[in-house]
Amino acid sequence: MLQLKKPLSPAESELLLQCLADMEASIAGRSADGGLLKRSAVASARQKLSSQVVDCFYREELANMVFALDSLSRKCSAQLTETLSADEAVCIGQTLRAAAVTRAKLRSTISHTK
Repeated sequence: MLQLKKPLSPAESELLLQCLADMEASIAGRSADGGLLKRSAVASARQKLSSQVVDCFYREELANMVFALDSLSRKCSAQLTETLSADEAVCIGQTLRAAAVTRAKLRSTISHTK
C-alpha cells in the first residue's frame, strides 16, 4: 500500500474525483463486460479519495488517477482555440494547472516506490 507523499487540496481531490467518475463511466460504456477489473480499481480509488484516505493506495489505483488527469488535460487542451473568450480560456487554464499539480503529486508518490 502506498501513501501520498504530498496531500491533495480539497479542490484537487474534487477535480480528481470528477475525473475518476468520468473514467469509470467511459470504461463501462466501452466494453461488454464493463472492464470489471479496471473499473473496480477506479471505483476503489474514488471511494478512498471521497473518504479522504491518503495512506493505502495500490499502485494501479494511482496509475489510473494519473491516466484520468491526463485525459482531462487532453480534453482541456483540445478546447483551447483562438475563438475562445478570455474568461473561458482562464477557466480552462486553471483546470489544466490544477490537473498538472495533482498529477505531479501522484507521480511523486509512484516514483518514490520504485
